[in-house]
Amino acid sequence: MRLTTRTVVFALMAEVVVYSGMAVAVADVRAHKRAELGRGLNARGFRGALRIHKAPAERRVVIVGGDAAYGSAVDWELSLAPALGNRLEQGWRSKHRRGELISVMNLSEPDAGASSYAGTLRRYAYLAPDVVCIYDGYAATDGVSVESREKSLVFRTTGYLPILGLHGRPQLSVPSAGVDPVLQDVNAQVDAAHDPSCERLSAAYCTAMAETVSSALAQGRSVVVATPPYVSARHRRQQESLAAALARQFGSNPRFQYIAVGASAELRNRSVSADGINLTAGGYEAVADRLVDAIFEAVHESTDAR
Repeated sequence: MRLTTRTVVFALMAEVVVYSGMAVAVADVRAHKRAELGRGLNARGFRGALRIHKAPAERRVVIVGGDAAYGSAVDWELSLAPALGNRLEQGWRSKHRRGELISVMNLSEPDAGASSYAGTLRRYAYLAPDVVCIYDGYAATDGVSVESREKSLVFRTTGYLPILGLHGRPQLSVPSAGVDPVLQDVNAQVDAAHDPSCERLSAAYCTAMAETVSSALAQGRSVVVATPPYVSARHRRQQESLAAALARQFGSNPRFQYIAVGASAELRNRSVSADGINLTAGGYEAVADRLVDAIFEAVHESTDAR
């Protein structure tokens, strides 16, 4: 075969493109490794070290939610999933079973709203969770993250989330908790016109939460719904209304639980929250203490049903 100058040039250009692509891919993977230990995401688009394959005896818990669950104010090791995972390993706890292997993964996303949670569970069904913990309470129903993983064509088609931007720098904004103004206004009256209940202003939110629970139960998961610390009287009213609505719909299902973390962690306490919204490491420790027994029960319900 006779090689022309044009053929050689095209071959060299193709080789440059291939090697450049490989270099970018390697750099992207390395950036993910650094980010997943801090406040960013791993290569599959969720918080924490990347683990896909499930051990034979492993029972897996996944957390879905928005800002409250994500914990963008703290590094990974100080966030909710590790705090909860550490407690599930403590053999002295009354509900701990000898030989149990329980892992916790956090699939939440900053600024995400309740309407996205069922889709998140479908997206990550390959992780084969046994328990779904819906830790939610602040963002608007249809909240969408500015840097939502679903906005990435690569992620939607391959499941891999690129982290490097056009200039080779990580796209790692750290947003503050996006609290719905309807809930955050501590001075607003809780009257008929401003009622944040499921029957009034929070109807769409409550419907989205119920759809998430229904979706998880239909997939064979046990479900724990937990509300984060209350930011206002309106927030408390909303969550109490949600608890009642979910109890009417799912209360007879042994695989469903609702836990009101709400008053267990006071946001005005600086050891719990530095700004009155985002939790500190101590705040997530308090939340994990409130949730651990419910998670144990959900895991056992799932295990014993097999």
